Amino acid sequence: MDNEGSMAIAIIGYIIALISPIIGLVYGAALFFLKKDVALYQKHGKLIIVFSIVVFVVSLIVRMVFF
Repeated sequence: MDNEGSMAIAIIGYIIALISPIIGLVYGAALFFLKKDVALYQKHGKLIIVFSIVVFVVSLIVRMVFF
């Protein structure tokens, strides 16, 4: 298990990005840039970054429309 990674780390990242996009962005960047030796973390780090940006933009649009 030296280069496999854990899927639980990625799932936690998606949950964090859904709850707080800014913290999710930092979490995804940490996975992407600090865990370069694990391909699973590279892939999901990039996806968490994109997911947190999408959640942030959608939340801004919802706030502008409804409030």
